[in-house]
Amino acid sequence: MPALPGIERSSGEIFRQWAGLEWIADDDVQSEDRHRALIADGVACVAEMEGSGIAAFLNGTVCPDALHIWQVAVHREHQGRGIGRRLIEAAQRHAADHGIPSLTLTTFRVVPWNEPYYQRLGFITLDDARLGPRLKAVLDAEQQAGLPIAQRCAMRKML
Repeated sequence: MPALPGIERSSGEIFRQWAGLEWIADDDVQSEDRHRALIADGVACVAEMEGSGIAAFLNGTVCPDALHIWQVAVHREHQGRGIGRRLIEAAQRHAADHGIPSLTLTTFRVVPWNEPYYQRLGFITLDDARLGPRLKAVLDAEQQAGLPIAQRCAMRKML
């Protein structure tokens, strides 16, 4: 657990390459307490690399209609190797094994390693009419936290 905030911080470095979102590289990350809570009451997966230790993680919460993914983070030294995709696949297997009908998440629109990436993995972007109250509340909370809501979207992958 102590390594996870550092992995998230490293993962965010890639945003320095995206005009207007560079600040994300210096933004807050999930605390150890938040990780502890998601490990205890949610879903948490890690990817361990031989010789490097834990290189990535995914965490989420089981909701009535979905496993909601809060974070997927891959240390910058290990990005581009399919680790994030394998973590999503692990979450998908967990959801399917537990009768959960879908995966959901929120992410940045247009950013290549966000919305377009998740679309390639089978997620669809939800319009306002298909958000539902839970995802609308997540996006509202993100806006309250300072995320540029016009650049955010919610996505779902049916299983």
